[in-house]
Amino acid sequence: MNKYAMYIRKVLSARDLAEQLAEECSELAKASLKMIRAGGMSANVTPTSRMDAMANFYEEQEDVVSVLWLLTMDERYAYIDDYPKFERWARRLGYKEGEKE
Repeated sequence: MNKYAMYIRKVLSARDLAEQLAEECSELAKASLKMIRAGGMSANVTPTSRMDAMANFYEEQEDVVSVLWLLTMDERYAYIDDYPKFERWARRLGYKEGEKE
């Protein structure tokens, strides 16, 4: 596990991570609905392009998987370990370079 992900796991409780997972799942649901609308599968049109909607949908999937990795440590999610958002998240939580991980 990379140093940023390790820091996040050290700082946040399982409950904190479960709350984050719920938030990310909600964002994925919203992105799914936007993808439907942008893809012309709904009469309720959106100005969001299909390409933008798909990009957001894929990003939200990665966000969900990244939190699943931190929460469960299940190896099937290990491929997400190099996800760039881990660094930003860790820094937001107070990570400083050179600290003992």
